[in-house]
Amino acid sequence: MTSVTVACPAKVNLFLRILAREDSGYHQIETLFQAVGLFDRVDARAGPPGISLSVDRAAPAPGAGDIIGDLGDSDNNTVLTAARAFFAATGIEPAVSLTLTKRIPAGTGLGGGSSDAAGSLVALNALHGSPLGRHQLVETGGRIGADVPFFCARHPTALAWGRGDRLLPLPSPPAAHAVLAVPRDRVSTATAYREASAGLTLPARSALLHGLETSDWRRLGALQSNDFERVAFHRHPRLREVRDILEHEGAVIARLTGSGSAVFGIFAGEEAAHAAVRSVAETHGVVAAPVVPTLTAMPKTLPGPGAM
Repeated sequence: MTSVTVACPAKVNLFLRILAREDSGYHQIETLFQAVGLFDRVDARAGPPGISLSVDRAAPAPGAGDIIGDLGDSDNNTVLTAARAFFAATGIEPAVSLTLTKRIPAGTGLGGGSSDAAGSLVALNALHGSPLGRHQLVETGGRIGADVPFFCARHPTALAWGRGDRLLPLPSPPAAHAVLAVPRDRVSTATAYREASAGLTLPARSALLHGLETSDWRRLGALQSNDFERVAFHRHPRLREVRDILEHEGAVIARLTGSGSAVFGIFAGEEAAHAAVRSVAETHGVVAAPVVPTLTAMPKTLPGPGAM
């Protein structure tokens, strides 16, 4: 195999709680990840010595508009960070060309950068004959970022805790329709963690986990909480307005994802999801609101064109 293609899905947090702040500055969290069908893509192929990366902008998903924005400096891209981590972990001399095709907007809590890093690890591992097992991929991903292990584990629904590197795969709820409302505003992750972790009161463990034994959306909806909403909604009141609209339109779960700034709603029916989009689109500051499926399986790693 000389080339590999990996689709890198976005995620939403069905709930997210900050448990503690470490002396190191990292935060202990507990969250329920759900992968959704908005994808970046990583293509890896054997190349000349070294690591090269090109970054492209994909055609937008239906209803997504131009939500990517500035692609930024590729030297700072998480794909390069992941590639260096892979070759350091395996001792293989790098000789690879990578292409990242972007569709997931940055700075929204949808996990695009983390998914790209995980997809790069998975692609490079497949390209080189799988020298790293699943546990080693997750461990390597944990050194890159808090959400990377979830995407490395390749389970569409998972409870995560610690720094996001402790994972419990869970049965996925039935496929549903997610509205991803992407605002123009962006939330600073560092500021959100600092302000959201101040003065938290933790719920009882039994209350926290009640409902996770089922894959029913409404039972999962009873867990709905995101400790970042207090900060994000105070700084950006329109985000609360978007969440309220999604709830009014019948979303079984509606909340901020990650530390923001995207707000999502889960709908059982596609027609209801598109009706919610029409309402959300009237809110000032919302630049796009694509409807995408929730995933019940992660996309497979595929040989690239002409790979065999």
